[in-house]
Amino acid sequence: MFVTVASMMVTYAMTVLWSIAGMGVTGLPYVKSHTRLKTSRMLLLWMSYAGALLASIWLALIIILYVRSGWWSVEGIVKTILPVVLVGYAPVFLYALPRLRGLRRSVPDQETLIRTAHPMLIIPNYAAALASGIAAYHTVFSQPTLPSLLETLGILLLFLLVLVVPSLFVFRRYQAIREGTFTASPAWKRLLKFALAGATTAVVAIAILAVQAWTDYRTSILPEASGMMNHERIDTGGGAPAMMLGHQARHNHTGMVAVAALTGDLSAPVDIQYELVAQKRQITLASGAKVEAWTYNGEVAPQLRARQGENVEVKLINRDIDKGVTIHWHGYNVPNAMDGVPGMTQNVVRPGESFTYRFRAEQEGTYWFHSHQQAAEQVRNGLFGSFIVEPQEETANSDEEVILINHNWTTDRGEKTAFGDQDLMQRKQIMPGKTVKLRLINANNQSQKYMLLGSDYSITSIDGTPVRQPDSLSGQTAFRLAAGGRYDVSFTMPDHPVQFKLGETIDLEGPGILFYTNSLPNRPSFQAATGLFDPSEYGEPAVNEVTAATEFDKEFRMILGNRMGFYNGEFHFLWTVNGEVYPHTPTFVVKEGETIKTTFINKSLSEHPMHLHGHHMTVLKKNGKRVKTPWVTDTLNVEPDESYEVAFLADNPGMWMDHCHILEHAAVGMVLHLMYDNVMPSYEAGMRSGNLPE
Repeated sequence: MFVTVASMMVTYAMTVLWSIAGMGVTGLPYVKSHTRLKTSRMLLLWMSYAGALLASIWLALIIILYVRSGWWSVEGIVKTILPVVLVGYAPVFLYALPRLRGLRRSVPDQETLIRTAHPMLIIPNYAAALASGIAAYHTVFSQPTLPSLLETLGILLLFLLVLVVPSLFVFRRYQAIREGTFTASPAWKRLLKFALAGATTAVVAIAILAVQAWTDYRTSILPEASGMMNHERIDTGGGAPAMMLGHQARHNHTGMVAVAALTGDLSAPVDIQYELVAQKRQITLASGAKVEAWTYNGEVAPQLRARQGENVEVKLINRDIDKGVTIHWHGYNVPNAMDGVPGMTQNVVRPGESFTYRFRAEQEGTYWFHSHQQAAEQVRNGLFGSFIVEPQEETANSDEEVILINHNWTTDRGEKTAFGDQDLMQRKQIMPGKTVKLRLINANNQSQKYMLLGSDYSITSIDGTPVRQPDSLSGQTAFRLAAGGRYDVSFTMPDHPVQFKLGETIDLEGPGILFYTNSLPNRPSFQAATGLFDPSEYGEPAVNEVTAATEFDKEFRMILGNRMGFYNGEFHFLWTVNGEVYPHTPTFVVKEGETIKTTFINKSLSEHPMHLHGHHMTVLKKNGKRVKTPWVTDTLNVEPDESYEVAFLADNPGMWMDHCHILEHAAVGMVLHLMYDNVMPSYEAGMRSGNLPE
């Protein structure tokens, strides 16, 4: 995050500095005395040197980012913004600075007047200010990712067109001075002219941007109906297209399988059955705050449990959720037709309808489920719950188990954070020596920081996958859980209180649990955690098909960015993958049995918990360096300025979403799809079908 924030601040400072310098050199012809001219000249020289220093710092930050995260992290900047900055700054050092230094012995006379009004003293400062402004804008509002030559030329053309307007004013004044027809206007008139020039420049820039915005608006409108795979932007990851060639001649369906057929074995007897009814219901949090919630079975975060190896059947019934619902088994590698993505793996379940999910519970661990129909709204309103799969062998590794689902609620008393419906500090008595397992699920839309104070502990599982030989962590070590992520945390109860809580403050307020032994303490004392857990240096390395691989069958990259623009006709702060938003993002195509590597590079201003359906990813590298302990995850939080290399085995055929699990980001385009090369779509998304996946 440091490099992004630093670049943003530096480019803003460059813009302000060169703008002031531009105003300063514009006013030089109006200076009346040698002393004031000398002072103004010195100030402008120092400002120019400061501008050069800031530009050097900006270039150094680009180099740092390149060294840290590789070429992909700086490619867009180097190909688009750097040329504009070079074009804008070069005239300052080639023309403006030599002329400014040449004013050293000048006295206010006609010759000095001509020299101070020379366009090549003034316009380069405008160019530097404009170039810095373009760099600042693109740092925050429109980050270039994989630019074409046309995009680079477009930005350069915009730069030159906007520069024309103030240049005309400068040339006109210079001509009047040379011809002796120039008379100095009162200060208020000069300010008015300067404002007029600025306003005219702004109008030109806005007009150009308006044309771009209109094009963006028209192309942003989502179709009434569409397939979920983008055939125009196929990315085969450097490998052979294989059977995707058959997609081009798909009419014969040779060797192809439809998503709807990827159900798994439906003939096996069912071991455990559940029924979930999606319905609206008012719930009350522990504080008394009321929520107009959307629920499964009228409960907050209902719990489903199974044992590893059992066949699970869950019947979803929609009672009154108008736009329909589904169930996605987050982190669970179910058969594709059971994944719960409307328009991709099923049709949405409308009011009065039902859908039955059936799959074998192969993976043990802590998981959760939620609706994937307009998920940003539906999960927020409460359509989620926990899914716990116990190991096949009876292994009593804890005496007490607590399931905690962190979520933010909109209540009649404002925003409330809770574990389930518990937005106050809970109290729980545990006898000394007992082992406690906390199953933590973050159903929030941002990563959350937690502390376990008063005891050492271990993180025994990450996203449902057991950690090999987990180390003991001090109570002075906090941990952060990605949106959608899960940790299992275990500790042995000491003979004094232990507190688990959300956030960084030490108090007995807000959501959390105070564990105590014989009697409830009045005001237990704890010391705040200062360290932060790092899974890349914890336990023993994961060992699987991809951890020892030196080459992969397919390699993909996902550059995560942001820009201002339209999505489906509405203006948003957009979150992009490779510079685009869905449905213009690429479709990654793989073949069953291949090893796949994906590189995440976050150039944006926000974290992004990247979640791949149907597969678990093994984290191999962070910021270009191999991690000490590769770990397995399905929701990887990628912070700004970070890059990760992850890999997985393509062993679950189908069409799968790959998206940011800050669901508001997915809702405006941070989504793409992983497609097995022999799979055909069975459904359509869009308003016509009512399938609205996020």
